[in-house]
Amino acid sequence: MHLVCRMVCRAGCESRLLKTLVALPLLLIAIAFVRAAPAGAAELFAAGSTGYDVSFPQCTTPLPSMPYSFAIVGATGGKAFTQNPCLASQYAWASISGRQPSLYMNLKSPVGSNAEEAATGPAGVCQPTDEMCRGYNFGYKTAQHATAYAKAQSAHAASWWLDVETMNSWLSDTAANARVIAGAIDYLKHEGVTVGIYSNPSQWQTIAGSYSPGLPVWTATAPSAAQAPTFCSRGFGGGTVMLVQYLSGSHDANYACRAEDRLAVVGAPVGPVGSLATIAADGDCLNVRVTPSVTAERAACLATGAAVTLLDGTVIADGYRWQLISATGVNGWVASTYLRAGAAPSIPAPATGTFAAAPRFGPSGQALVVFNGGSVDQLETAAQAGGATGVWAQDAGGTYQLLVVRGPVFVNAAFRAAFPAGLRAATALTLTR
Repeated sequence: MHLVCRMVCRAGCESRLLKTLVALPLLLIAIAFVRAAPAGAAELFAAGSTGYDVSFPQCTTPLPSMPYSFAIVGATGGKAFTQNPCLASQYAWASISGRQPSLYMNLKSPVGSNAEEAATGPAGVCQPTDEMCRGYNFGYKTAQHATAYAKAQSAHAASWWLDVETMNSWLSDTAANARVIAGAIDYLKHEGVTVGIYSNPSQWQTIAGSYSPGLPVWTATAPSAAQAPTFCSRGFGGGTVMLVQYLSGSHDANYACRAEDRLAVVGAPVGPVGSLATIAADGDCLNVRVTPSVTAERAACLATGAAVTLLDGTVIADGYRWQLISATGVNGWVASTYLRAGAAPSIPAPATGTFAAAPRFGPSGQALVVFNGGSVDQLETAAQAGGATGVWAQDAGGTYQLLVVRGPVFVNAAFRAAFPAGLRAATALTLTR
């Protein structure tokens, strides 16, 4: 008030004082509005810095010591409509960083305990089977419950994050699940706070499908601090990744993404259009996606070593360089980091008429061998060279047939009749001396 008077008096006009006093309430309202405006998520976490998140599991364990640039505390006890019993003390610990702490809450569908909360709310009185109505009410009231508890504990959030994980109970209907999330978002926006989503691309796809609220993203599952920046380009739900969570010792640590981190791409260009490449997926199969995204529908899964043809299409998305490829019976997109230029070196087929390894006869005078395929004459020659006098082989009907090495024609007639074309593929046999 004194500052306003001095300003007016310096103007030299008492009439202006009355006008100023009349306008003062509006001025104060405007100032209050500016102060209450939520900060953007990027302003809350210094780019390139690291912090921690804690919640009820850490109530009885030591919390990380300084230095840390920011901290996020769980307000709920792992599920919707529950409470973190040590929120107040953890909030005090989080404040030591010098930045106002952020809070997060768990979401789930209106199933199991507290499902009755979905019956009424801002979406109206819902029919028992109307999951869209029930979901919105439940999400809205979940956020209402969590923020009320936080205020009661004097925990004032710089931003609120909605924990969307498959470990909580969700319906198979992604559209209904999205309504839960939308209800929580709307309540928090009504409260005038910055809202973000904690999940990862695969969990988000499973729970919310194509729902795209376009909010800041806090993503999970980075394997280490060194690799955390590479996850900054792997957004979901139409949002930009602000934070990447990884495990540091026994605590959850978080990396605040820089702008340049979001430009990082995993995988280099593989080769020219029309050239061959080979799948190199660490012994596993490689997902072929319908569209270039880690959450897109899977068209096939190609085994390591499979040859593909590079088609005219390269897209950067979700932190990967995606390559359009063609393989036997399928066209689609794969992450180029799992491709190697050129066809895989061919492995020569075992020579026919040979054993995979030299026969080793035991005390009983028998040896188990694998014949690499060939005619009966080739088998007989190989058996003789290996020191055998007889060969036992199982025919198509499961009966064992005997080939007497260099025996009379009539003795070996049954064996030759059982294998008129020889043994076409690798076959396990028993040799006798």
